[in-house]
Amino acid sequence: MFIINLVKKAIGFFKNLFGNK
Repeated sequence: MFIINLVKKAIGFFKNLFGNK
């Protein structure tokens, strides 16, 4: 189930990007 982990990591990464703007 590491795919779900990657997805969660990607979501958090994008959230960080948009949150910084």
